[in-house]
Amino acid sequence: MTNGAVLGIDAGGTGTRAVLVDGGAIVQRFTGAPMNVLLHADAVDRLVALVEESGASLVGIGLPGLRGARATAALSERLSAATSATVVVGNDADAALAGAFPAGDGAVVLAGTGSIALGRSHGVLHRAGGHGFLLGDEGSGWWIGRQALRAALAERDDGRPPGALSRALTDTMDNDLDGIVATVYADPRDRTLLAGLVPTVAACDDDAARAVLAVAADALAELAAILRRTLGAPELPVAYVGGIFNCPAVRDRFVAATGAVPPLHPPEMAAALMAQGAAG
Repeated sequence: MTNGAVLGIDAGGTGTRAVLVDGGAIVQRFTGAPMNVLLHADAVDRLVALVEESGASLVGIGLPGLRGARATAALSERLSAATSATVVVGNDADAALAGAFPAGDGAVVLAGTGSIALGRSHGVLHRAGGHGFLLGDEGSGWWIGRQALRAALAERDDGRPPGALSRALTDTMDNDLDGIVATVYADPRDRTLLAGLVPTVAACDDDAARAVLAVAADALAELAAILRRTLGAPELPVAYVGGIFNCPAVRDRFVAATGAVPPLHPPEMAAALMAQGAAG
């Protein structure tokens, strides 16, 4: 075991990233496949293997798919018992908030494969979104891919010739629309399939594509607005986290609506800070 080393793990729908921190410096990085406790039956086994490989004595994990303190506490205990480390598990939003506003009030809006927001004001926490791809995830990568494909299908249903967005989607997927639909339904839980269309939508010079991205930004901005209203803090600072904000059309519109800023620390480092904070 590496005495005093802290491992921070950011698990997500498109990949898993981790950093090993020793003496305040990152000494090793790890990458892995997507991980969600609701969608991947081997998630716990993979986490145990990563913790043991790292040799860390303290581990923080930001993990999507967890709902409520009971679930995070149970998984923390399970992983601590199965490894040689003390493991602190939180929802991915818990970790992001620790990295964005480690010393005070604030809110984070996360948008990657899925979406969720978490805010803190005067010691009170409130969450918005994070209901998964069947019930929510508005503004996320999965949602953008789905909305783009729906726009292309609606265009065809309406008898219009394929526009730039439709052509871009079929080129990217190397398939016609019917074939893309069949691929989506072949494995509905593969959220990365639709999320992987985001670069195509972002690069498309087409009104339909721009409309999808604008609605995505507005949906994410509404998550921040919900937190501000619910927490009674209209000026609560907001940070944005996640790959969807690498898309300028989404990020710029979101920032204009919320005044949001980048987080102080990336999610994997935030997970390490979350563990250190919990350990005192």
